[in-house]
Amino acid sequence: MPIKLLALDVDGTLLRSDGAIDPRDEAAIARARAAGITVTLSTGRLASGSLAIARRLGIRVPLVCADGATIVEPRDGAVLESRTIDVAVAEAIVRRLEEHGLSRFVFTHEVIHGDATAASHLPYVTAWTKDIRLHDRLAEQAPWRDEGAITMALGIGDERRVAQAHAAVSRDHADALDAAMFGVRGGQYALRMLRSGIHKGDGLSRLGARLGVRREEVAVVGDWLNDLAMFAWAGRSFAMGQAPSPVREAATDVLSATSAEGGGVAEAIGALLG
Repeated sequence: MPIKLLALDVDGTLLRSDGAIDPRDEAAIARARAAGITVTLSTGRLASGSLAIARRLGIRVPLVCADGATIVEPRDGAVLESRTIDVAVAEAIVRRLEEHGLSRFVFTHEVIHGDATAASHLPYVTAWTKDIRLHDRLAEQAPWRDEGAITMALGIGDERRVAQAHAAVSRDHADALDAAMFGVRGGQYALRMLRSGIHKGDGLSRLGARLGVRREEVAVVGDWLNDLAMFAWAGRSFAMGQAPSPVREAATDVLSATSAEGGGVAEAIGALLG
């Protein structure tokens, strides 16, 4: 069945390791569009970290942002759909992360709010957006509550503390949240919390319904564990060459190109178009 929609992960896929879009990938995206394939982004980034890339590529269909928590209009940044964490739940999460001595972040559609103790982790969280605002004590600050659109919460610390917080959050909010623990830079660990049932596969499913495109007509390209859900949903999936084993094994196709050299998107589009 011909592919009608191509969804691209951003970091580690569309962007090379140096943060640039490879000219081969940009040219291939134009070729795919000329062949009648609609191209969009499906990313963990917030809208504010995605719009400039989408506009550079001339993308005109909605983007899947924040790992599926939001669907965003690329031309004006309007949030068309959102699946957010209840403010009361977010407040409880922040208190729990503080109890366990973790650095704390709360993500809205556009902004990351963090605790002052989280300053050392800014190089890591800027992957989601560069619009980051630190507060003396996050639990006591109002701005993120007033925005009322909490897409994600994040705690960072050593493995033992993160594991303890993971157990506590999973126990307290099993029905409301999906919590995942993973390693980050410098031997630290992160605890990421999204609203229950939210992932890139869910976001693409909702986007497909908007566009009248069936899952069999969707191809995706990605490189990391948060791409697994969209790999499972889409008709065809391409894993970047540097992707870890679980991602490579879940894909229908494994690319030779890596984010270090670029060209993975061009390789995938070449396979689609022949």
